[in-house]
Order: sequence, then C-alpha cells, then structure tokens
Amino acid sequence: MGYRNGITVLSAIAMAALMAAVPGRSQTASKPLIAKADDWTALLDRSHGWTGGDGIFAIPLSGYEGPDHAGTGKTLFVFSDTFIGDVDPITNARKNTVMVNNSLAILDGNKPDSSKMRFIWGRDDKGLAASAFIPNTPSTVGTQSWYWLQDGFCHKGVVYDLPLIVQRDSTAAAGWQFKETGIGLIRIPLGADGEPDMAKATQKDTPLYHKGAKTVYFGCGIFANTREAGAPDPDDSVYVYGRNELYVARVHVDEFEDFSKWRYWDGKGWNMDISKSASLGLGGPEMSVMAVTEGSLKGKYVLVSSMVGPDLFMRVGDGPAGPFGNALNIYKAPEWDTSVPVYTYNAKAHPSLSSNGDWIVTYNVNTSNWTANLANADLYHPRFLRVRFDPASAIGLPARGKSGWRASGTELLTGASRSGYRLDGRFAPQGRPIQGVLAIRENSDNVSEKSREESREESREKNGDKENPGPVSP
Repeated sequence: MGYRNGITVLSAIAMAALMAAVPGRSQTASKPLIAKADDWTALLDRSHGWTGGDGIFAIPLSGYEGPDHAGTGKTLFVFSDTFIGDVDPITNARKNTVMVNNSLAILDGNKPDSSKMRFIWGRDDKGLAASAFIPNTPSTVGTQSWYWLQDGFCHKGVVYDLPLIVQRDSTAAAGWQFKETGIGLIRIPLGADGEPDMAKATQKDTPLYHKGAKTVYFGCGIFANTREAGAPDPDDSVYVYGRNELYVARVHVDEFEDFSKWRYWDGKGWNMDISKSASLGLGGPEMSVMAVTEGSLKGKYVLVSSMVGPDLFMRVGDGPAGPFGNALNIYKAPEWDTSVPVYTYNAKAHPSLSSNGDWIVTYNVNTSNWTANLANADLYHPRFLRVRFDPASAIGLPARGKSGWRASGTELLTGASRSGYRLDGRFAPQGRPIQGVLAIRENSDNVSEKSREESREESREKNGDKENPGPVSP
C-alpha cells in the first residue's frame, strides 16, 4: 500500500493475499477501497464541552444493526476516557480541561450532522464534570475502579453495555498505568423519547472475566444475530467477542442477563466453562464483526480490528463464530509516529452508520504524553474511513469531482510515497514500482469548506447548549 495525496492504494500482491484470506475462496474476493470520511471525523472535532475521547462504539437505539436503516432513528455513541473543556482557537490547545473515564453521545439519524449530536457526561457533588457511569457493584465498592465502555446493543427498548472494570497500576510505564480487573453489565432502559433513561440505569458484576493460565475477557465486540437486528441468517443469539486473541461466546438474546445460559466456544462446541474458551486467532482490544449481504463477500462475516499499531486489518469468516481466514492489513494509519509518540488502535466498523457497500470504519489516535494531548486537540478523537469491500461497487461511479471516488485499472506507483508501506505490510524501497488497483478520494470531497476555526465556532453555536451534562451516573 502506498499513499498519494492522502489516497489509499491497494497493491496487486494484497489482492492475492485477500483471496487467500477468505475461507473457501481461492479464485475471487473483494478488493477493499478505502477513503477518509472527513465529514464524520469533523463531527468529533470540537472546541467546547466534549473535545475528545476514545473507544467509540455506535449502538442504534432502534435495535436494527444493519446498514441503510438508521436515517430516521437515533444512535448512541459510547466513549471511554474523555476530555471535557475548551480548545483555544489560536493555539489548538485544550484548556480548562478535565478527563473523565467515559461519556455518551446521541445522534439523530446516521448522518454526520453536528446540529443533531449531543453529548452526555456526569456531574459530581461539586458540579464538576464526571464520568457518565461510575462503578457501584459489589466487586468495585471501595476499589477506586472506573469503567471503560465496550460494545453494546439495544434489545426491546433496553441498551446493554459490557464495560471493562479498570484500576490504576502505578507499577506500569507512564501512559499505561492501568489494569483490567473485570467486566460489568450496564442496563439502560429507553425513555418515552426513545433515548436512554440514565436515571434508571443499573449495574451488575459479571463472570465474563477469567484469569488463569490465560486471561479471557469479553465485550470488545458484539454481533446481534437476531431478527430484530436485521441479521441475514438469524439464530436469535448474541455473539460476544473476547480479547486480545479472538474468543467468542453466545447467548440467546432474551437470556442475555442470565450468565448461566452463556456458552463459550472451546474449539469443538459450545461449553459452559469460560476457562475452556479456545482462541480463534488474531483479534484485538476492540473490534467489530458484520454480515455482508451483497457482492462477492455475500454470506460472509467480516471482522475489522487493530492492535496498538498503525495497521488496520480484516478477517473474513463463514459465520459469526468463524472460522475466520488470515488477517489482511487494509490501511496504515498515517498519524502513527513513534517520535512523539502518537499511536493508533481499536479499529472497528459501524454497520448501522454505513450504506450497503460503503462501510464506516473508525480507529483511535492517542499519545502516551499527557502534555502533548493537552497541547494538540487534534489528538485523542476518532478518525473515520469509508471502506468498500467489493470491486463491483466501483463500477459506474460518477466522474471525479462528484462522488470523489475514482477507480482505475492498473497504476504504477512509487513504493515510498508518504508512508512507503504496501498493503501486505512490507516496506517498498523508494523507486520500486508497485502495480495495483487504485481507488482515489478527492481531498475536496466530504471536507467542509469552512476553516477549522469556523467549523469549531459553528460547533460551539450549535451544540454548546445541547451538551447535556447532568447527574447521570447511576
């Protein structure tokens, strides 16, 4: 893979690799085409109130998880560590800022419209910003634990989330002084307005964290294989994925809160013992699994993730529990910079924000340098991409300058353009041509014509009175 003016280039070698990555396919496979979704990224580039967060998951409150359906519904975004405060319009530095451990946002519809987005966090007894959810379960009382929100879903008017329970670890390196100690369950019923009724949220401990010969814990991704969620081949089970190697559990959607009904894949069947969980290979700290309903990957399930590193990858499976093929690197995050250091992580797709054929994918950008995070508000908020997994989706596209996509047959590219990395992860020395299939997104497409300062001022005017911090911690 190379870069030309921010454009992603897919090499012919990578296309062959993708064919091998699809179980049961050796002759044909999709060719991912990738473009920056700057309109979505700009939605979270804000100057007042919520100014940054990581761990983004999107939960459609209608319960329908598929693409092309959420235009009139509401989407709940969940975030982990979050900056609350202001951004200086001149220096781009964060000021009057605190970090809370989790926050929420609600978007009306599935389009990146800042006028329809509002953020939610808590208030402490002094009126200062606090996390939306503060642990109060038996295992967390007196431990100074906090929640990092993982994936969730909505079923019959109730939102479920499986947060990580985290504590400080002063023995770890700077920027990494934390340890996971468990998994909780947050249950939030929807109110009459179709939004989470935070005052009625409840919490409980779960057995979804096991520390033995191997540490297994669940919730980093969820696939609701239900009719309500619009799954193409539903069995009315919820598939819950474990990290960092890939593990999977499942439970009937109506028994989600009854942990005696959960079963864990042990390599041969579904076992009631979490310690018997078998690895399905490479996973990630956060991820997504989505069903593909058209094109050459129709009937397959695509896993998207990334470790702490610049490479976003996909694996293609035969079902929600796999088997999944080899990992294929599909994008190299340009923000990765070990000299600062700036790191990227936690890639995933968001089917409910997507249109069939154009999938929205995010990854997080962060630094272990606290001063750098405060000095540069461009750090520490998600980046969005559009991904097309099928070459047929590039046929008959409008001309350049209209849709912004352009597909050409064969291009010769210099391997060292920008990052110098090819899709297969190997470095192409400068001057070596790479033959490949090219998809181009014009820089002007989906980028606001307003300057950064104008966009932030508009965000302040539209959203300043909509950010709704309150005593929402259950």
